Amino acid sequence: MRVVASSLSSDTCAPEHGEIVRYAAPRRRLTTGSHAEFVGALVREFRGSLASLKGASELLARRSSDLDEAVLADLSAVIDGQAARVAWLVRVLEAVDGDGSTRREESVHGPTVARQAAAATGLRLEIPSGVDRDGDVFPGDPERVRLGLEILFEALDSRSGRSTARMPVAAFLTVVAPALDLDEQQRRFALRSAFRVLDMEGCQLRVRSLGDETRVEVRLGPRKK
Repeated sequence: MRVVASSLSSDTCAPEHGEIVRYAAPRRRLTTGSHAEFVGALVREFRGSLASLKGASELLARRSSDLDEAVLADLSAVIDGQAARVAWLVRVLEAVDGDGSTRREESVHGPTVARQAAAATGLRLEIPSGVDRDGDVFPGDPERVRLGLEILFEALDSRSGRSTARMPVAAFLTVVAPALDLDEQQRRFALRSAFRVLDMEGCQLRVRSLGDETRVEVRLGPRKK
């Protein structure tokens, strides 16, 4: 994966070739159909994590005295990982369709939240020193902007070891990855979730398929007039 300077310079971004994958801009609340689709995908994610937790905990309960240390360590890792996954899903649900009671609007510094999201997902991110020192901020919830970027980076398989990233200016992040199956169920759920979380914080996300590449462009914060 490589990152190049963003071309997100207008409200429509039409490449000379390839396909633009668009997601309907969400409202502050999901429509009935969108809500049902989101909840259905979320339920599948919860069920998968809960099944792993149940299987590991039952095995520990029945055979803990018979298992060697390596197997016990593996089971513990499964439980910790899936518990973290459930906590992450709760964060997504709250950000996308919660009552807003946990939202805290502050001044968001794009390079800071991008670096935090990259660190959380194992993405190597390069930010020029001048960009890092840029004092421009925008109003929003830093935790939710960071969450949206985390979801996005995970959807782009940032832990594959092939990922590199660069934020050329404070307000833009453009990621170019090898062609990804954007209709794969879990990835599509993640991309839609990232889109909604970021949109609610005034950020724009576009995903495009261009030949053998998948290009993602993020504008952090509202467009300046």
